[in-house]
Amino acid sequence: MTFKGSLFNKGVMAGAVKRFWWVGALYGLVLLLILPFDHMMKDLPVGNKWVGEMLRRSLDLFSGGNGLQTVLICTVPVILAMLLFQYLHNGRATAVLHSLPLDRKTLFLSHTAAGLALLLLPVLFNGLVLLVLNATTHLKLYYTPWDILRWMGMSALFDTLTFSIAVLVGMFTGNAVAQIIFTYILQVLPTGLYVLLVENLRYLVYGYTVVNPTGNLRYNFPLMLFTGGTTRGLFTAGTVAVYLLAAVLFLAVAAFVYRLRPAEAAGEVVAFPVLRPVFKYGVTACAMLLAGAYFASVYRGAFPVIALGYVLGSLLGYLTAEALLQKSLKIWSSYKGYLGYAAVTMLLLLGIAVDATGYEHRIPAPEKVREVYFGTSIGGWILRDEQESTREQNVEYEYRGGAFLKDRNNIKNLILLHRQLLKAPRPADGIDHYIVYILNNGAHLARRYSFDEGEYASLLKPIYEFLEYKQARFPVVVQDPAKIKMIEIGDHRTSKRPAILADRAEIGEFVARLKQDVLSATFEEMTADTGEYMYANIVDAAGKSVHYTLRPGYRSVIGWLKEKGYYEKIVLLPEEVEYAVLEYPAPSEARKTASAPKRIEIRDRRLIEELLNISGPDDYTSPGDIGDIINVTFSGRAAAGPFQFTRSIQRDWPVSDALREYLKRLD
Repeated sequence: MTFKGSLFNKGVMAGAVKRFWWVGALYGLVLLLILPFDHMMKDLPVGNKWVGEMLRRSLDLFSGGNGLQTVLICTVPVILAMLLFQYLHNGRATAVLHSLPLDRKTLFLSHTAAGLALLLLPVLFNGLVLLVLNATTHLKLYYTPWDILRWMGMSALFDTLTFSIAVLVGMFTGNAVAQIIFTYILQVLPTGLYVLLVENLRYLVYGYTVVNPTGNLRYNFPLMLFTGGTTRGLFTAGTVAVYLLAAVLFLAVAAFVYRLRPAEAAGEVVAFPVLRPVFKYGVTACAMLLAGAYFASVYRGAFPVIALGYVLGSLLGYLTAEALLQKSLKIWSSYKGYLGYAAVTMLLLLGIAVDATGYEHRIPAPEKVREVYFGTSIGGWILRDEQESTREQNVEYEYRGGAFLKDRNNIKNLILLHRQLLKAPRPADGIDHYIVYILNNGAHLARRYSFDEGEYASLLKPIYEFLEYKQARFPVVVQDPAKIKMIEIGDHRTSKRPAILADRAEIGEFVARLKQDVLSATFEEMTADTGEYMYANIVDAAGKSVHYTLRPGYRSVIGWLKEKGYYEKIVLLPEEVEYAVLEYPAPSEARKTASAPKRIEIRDRRLIEELLNISGPDDYTSPGDIGDIINVTFSGRAAAGPFQFTRSIQRDWPVSDALREYLKRLD
């Protein structure tokens, strides 16, 4: 006898299992093949640490080598949820099942329980098989029962979470395909929408930036967990409890929505009429932002092109959503809704254009700023932010494209630079620079601007040449030579082996010379485009390595290398180059003629040396049109063997008359 108040119905559960047992069986069979069977079939040399690590990684969902397992977790629960509740997609099936002497709560719980059983039993079965093999075979040498139990727990957790999301989504739609698509969209929506908003605002709002590009948004749903570089260390007992609570909450909300779901929703893309405008304008907004971001990235952020992308994207999104909702292509009568959306969007864009919030022109007063992060990368800020959030102690600062500046003069100079950037027109080209003010109250204000450093040399020069900036950008300035383990010095252009300094006296001498050159380097030398050929990697006692470019202006370092006899052994010498070849990086229409040579070979020793040392003028900042770039490929032989490297020069750089004649032959 079936009681009205029962939570589960054995007949419904048995019927669901009988119909869809094959899903669980296939899931279990695949797991059996890729885990227990695969482990037993491997030829495992005893004591091989690499093999042991490989087998342990197969039981770690976040190791990066378990693609098939993660695919199963992200697909099998979704398909099973769709199959179990497919009767909601058909009006006749819905009417038949709802005519049974069972309330909706019992139907929902019975189907949900059957689905969880079909998902979790294969995991349990394979876990038991692994435990038996681990106890009775040589596999005990490679992983422990705890590794197996952890795999069982994480697999069951994410199977349950994915299933609960798919069930919840299924309550809001009456279409099987829509349920599958919406399940995946929901999982990427928070991160995807955030990224789209950031990308669009980056082109619309001058100076806009975020200092934590995605933050913890990627740690929300299984699909993003497995694609966002998540590590097992993030999953503490508290994190697991949160995900279990989330799965229970999703199922509870799904049960509540199921009781309110109208019976006539079968076949509808959106089951509840009140949510159809949300779906329609949500699709329109996402399509608009996606098209705007695409057009901006392809056409360098030109506003008219971005606006065109908005129009095309929003139209496509709106018409698609209307066609899905009305299940018809006769949707032109719904143009009023789009006009309303367009009007609201235009108001928002107008507000951004006139800087209604004052975002673009907001600059803090110098006395309210505690310190400023400034550089060409946000990596240094993110690194320190992560260290502070994890309370990591005794971590030496490493330059990652930016420096934290506390000196009042540097802060004032950066604010002057910021004000000057707001006065100048927005440049089309340049290097990204980040300015992040850390205020006295702990808040921060971040901006990003693209500009050529040469145009703001008068403002950047006192900052770059200041001791505080050099100490942050070049850790060797404050590094204790006694804590340095070794120094590797080499030249990327040649096949010569790098020199290794391990002698304590030589390390001290080299570091002293490098500090001297760094401290005496001018702004012009620090920003010159001289290539990064000669280098020094300084490795401390903890194994941490910092890379330094040895610029041509580092006379003290180069002189020391020559004194010690290292220079000739590691650096490319002009006499080692046999010939150089001039050519354009890509053929242009103007040069696609039968008579125009594509390659010019130079063997003149003086011209080869000139090509090795040539650089742009003092006001040179970045290449112009690609047609003005010439690739120079050097080929030769050193004591270590043959070598070849390529560098680029500009046609308008100052060169000798003899070299100019060779350049003319390319046209």
